[in-house]
Formats: sequence, structure tokens, C-alpha cells
Amino acid sequence: MIFRGIHASMSHWEGSSYAVSAYPLQMVVPRIIATESDIYLDNDFRITFLGTSCATLLPFPYTSACLIEVGETKIMVDAGIGALRQLRRAGVDPDMLDAVLMTHWHLDHFAGLQGLIHARTGAPLPVLGPEPGRPTHLLLRAMCPAALRNLHTVAPGEPTRIRDIRMEPVDTVHRIASVGWKLDEAAHNRRLVISGDTRPSETVIEAARGADLLVHEATYLQHHSSRAVKRHHSTAAEAAALALESEVGGLVLTHTSSRYTMKRILTEAVAVFPGTLVVSPLTAISIGRLLDESKKIGHGWAQLTVQPAFAA
Repeated sequence: MIFRGIHASMSHWEGSSYAVSAYPLQMVVPRIIATESDIYLDNDFRITFLGTSCATLLPFPYTSACLIEVGETKIMVDAGIGALRQLRRAGVDPDMLDAVLMTHWHLDHFAGLQGLIHARTGAPLPVLGPEPGRPTHLLLRAMCPAALRNLHTVAPGEPTRIRDIRMEPVDTVHRIASVGWKLDEAAHNRRLVISGDTRPSETVIEAARGADLLVHEATYLQHHSSRAVKRHHSTAAEAAALALESEVGGLVLTHTSSRYTMKRILTEAVAVFPGTLVVSPLTAISIGRLLDESKKIGHGWAQLTVQPAFAA
């Protein structure tokens, strides 16, 4: 895997394990499968991590939210705390969004949805996701009825398309109704899979099989695996094992907890899957395209251009 820092002060590194954080920048140097001669360099398939924290009592967290851009198409997946502020810091106006895809209706994933909807001056913002439970439905009806008016409920296995992105909800295993999202860039057959909150799941494994990039939650480390099971989350090692089985090009761990350092999370994951990244808010990753599809074997074959958070 090739990671290319595009901030002017950064060097060119080659490796398949990378912890992206403002201070310090941590990197593990591993093996390469694809080389630059195999790669078509373009930056038109991009994910920006607006929030990466799980639910926390710490002040001013940026919880789950990411921006997917394919050409002129802009879609958010989840809209956690601080989503509107982070979207603007990423240089995107709320009116530029085509839709928000929800993975589930826990507050750390939808607390920023009201701000996004109210900040728009144009057409209503489409929201796609599973049916909210009754308590969440009542909360949304009281605080943000527009979210319910604009909600298109989805079920796993029902694909749809918004402009340049084909998308399909994927069944996941959480405490409430939940889905992950399989996102395909139509022109060049690149795939991004976002797990949402879940235990390791066969449906996510199959959706991610051969994907260029898997974004998977890692709320716990392995020594807290009993908590992960009880609360229907995953550990970093479990997410890495899933990535290995799926033979994805690269793995990004998110929905991480402040109880662990990024280095500890990365260390646990790369022991299983070397092609792992751990990111902080406003890290952006562009997914390049391999001209030679036969290079898609094992791990480390994805071409990822990384813009660290401090360069955003």
C-alpha cells in the first residue's frame, strides 16, 4: 500500500500501516504489493473523517461522521456531535450535500443532524437509514421533525444510487436496528465499506470482500473483549481479523475510545492486519485506482493518498 502525504511539508512514505494524528505522527513500515507503476493516480474518490470518537463524557468530542466525495457527489455517513462545524472546516457547505446515510440511531451518530438540516438554504436534505426506534422517533419529532419528513427507511440488500455513488445497506449486529454501508464508485469500480457500530459480522465480511478500503469500528482493545461482546461493539484485533478475511486493500479504524492511545490501537491491529490506519478528525483519504486488477491479492494493494488532520 502506498500512502502519500499531500501536505507541502510532508515527505513521501511507502508502507502499509499508518497512524494519522496531529501530534505525533506515527508510522510502521511494512511490505509493498502494488507499486506506483501499477497505479492510476486520481483523487476523485475521497473520504474525510469529520468525527472519529465513540460516545464519551469528554468535552467537545467529534463523534461518528464522515464525508464521501466522488466527483461532484457529496454524501455524509452519520452526523455525530460537531458534524456541521467539521463539515465547514472541510470546506463543504451543507447545501452541497446530496444525502446523509445513517448507520443507526444512537445519539453519538445523529446529534449533528439537526444542525445540518437547519443550515441548508436550498432543497431538503435526504436522510437514508434504518427505522428509528420509538424513543428516538419521539425525540426527533420534538427536536428535528424535518429529519423524519426527509427520512427514507432502508433495509439490508436494497441498493440505490445517488449520482456517482451506488450504495447498499449491509446488515450489522448492534443493540438496535443498524446497517453498514457498501459504497461503489461507478466509473472505476472502487469500493468503500463502512461498518457502523457492530460486532464482527459475516455480512460485513462479504460486503467488504476485495474492497479498496474498509472503515470499521474499534471501540475496544482485546483485553476488554468481554465489554465489546456485551455492548455489541468490536475490538481493534477483531476488526483487523475481519479485514484480513475480507482481503481488503486497507483498513481504517474509527469509533475509537479515548481510554486508549492511537498507538495502542494501531499496535493491536497491525499485528493481525498490517494495512491498518488509525485516524483523527479531519484526516482525508483519497482512493486511487489500480490499472492491474490482478494486484488485488492479500493485503497492502490499495493506493491511498492521505492528508493528515493538521493539513486539512
